[in-house]
Order: sequence, then C-alpha cells, then structure tokens
Amino acid sequence: MTKQDPEAPQPLAQYGVLAVAILLAIGVGGYLFLSGDGKDEELAFGGTPVSALPGAPTAFPNTGMLEPNRPKEGERAPDFALVDARDTTRVRKLSEFRGKAVVVNWYASWCEPCKNEIPAFQKAVDALGGELVVLGVNYLEDRDRAIGVLDKLGATYPAVLDTNAAVADHYRVGRGLPVSFFIDKEGVLQAFKTGEIKKDELGGYLAKIGLTYSPQ
Repeated sequence: MTKQDPEAPQPLAQYGVLAVAILLAIGVGGYLFLSGDGKDEELAFGGTPVSALPGAPTAFPNTGMLEPNRPKEGERAPDFALVDARDTTRVRKLSEFRGKAVVVNWYASWCEPCKNEIPAFQKAVDALGGELVVLGVNYLEDRDRAIGVLDKLGATYPAVLDTNAAVADHYRVGRGLPVSFFIDKEGVLQAFKTGEIKKDELGGYLAKIGLTYSPQ
C-alpha cells in the first residue's frame, strides 16, 4: 500500500484553490467590464456615456442632457431638456428657470414618499409666489400617470417626462425615489436629498437656496 505524502496538495484543497482563482478572475473581469477604462465616465446606471452628450437620446427628439458636467454641490447644475408632461408639444429646459430658486424633484406615481412630498412642495410654491419653482421630473412613466398623480394631489407646478431615464442616469437618480436637487437663482446646485423630505426639513433646504419659508 502506497503511503500518501502529507505535504502533497489534497484533491479538495486543489479544487478549492481553483474555485477561488475562477471567482477572482470573474470578479476582475466584471469590474473591468463595468468600469471600463475610466474615459468619458460611464453613467452610474448603465445609461448613455458622457461622450455621447449633449443630446442624449430619449423618447422625444431634441431632448435629454444638454451639458456633460455632473451634478455637484457648489457648481452649476447641468442643463437638460425634457418634454412637458401636460403639453407634449412643448420642451422645457432647466435653464429657462434661471433667476429663480428651483427644486428639481424626481417622482413617480407608484412612489408613496413622493406622494407625501408633492402637496408640501405645492404649498411652498403658493406661499413663495414667483420666488420658487418646483420642477417635477417623472421617472419612466407615461404622461397619464405622470400628470395623474399631480392632479390628484392638487399640484400645478411644471412637470416633465424622463421617459427612458436618460437625464436621471446623468443625475445619478435610480429607483430609490424621490430625489430632490436644490438649485439657487444663479443655477448653482446647493443641496440634494435622496428620500422623502419631511415637512419640518423643507424650510432648511429652501434656506440653502436663499428662501425663507416656514411650513404651516
């Protein structure tokens, strides 16, 4: 009977080493596939590369991102153009609201926290008159759903359709809605939040874009 060399690798150990090597190779390959070589900074959610901007393709012509810069606090918010949810013959640009404080709010009809925010945003718009614009950006829905939830909750502020999430991708907005960006009168992004903005938080966020507001 042949004695087994105690120093020799055991079959199970060999398979274990092989499995680890395969997993490492897959992990490295996946990383390289997802991250690319870093050029043009791919969008966080698999959207259009920045190299294809401005004018990232959307469901409507002449809409999408208009500037390649990413949203960053303290810098100008990147401009975009999307179709008006209430009048699909009209295209709205973020830059058309320059000179007013703007809240860009991504929402959807299936999003319960979004529904909690919408009336609070409308009250702020009513109280502040022409000082504040809330721009609703509907995420991946048709116009009936996009305006249906606004109408049901009594919101009259402007809304646009991000029908294939081209702009959401660039702004790094995913399905974790709502997401809100607070932009001052000069077009500079001063703050953003992922998740519902509670009633007692809204005044603080608006203060960051130069507005004084105390929710009732």
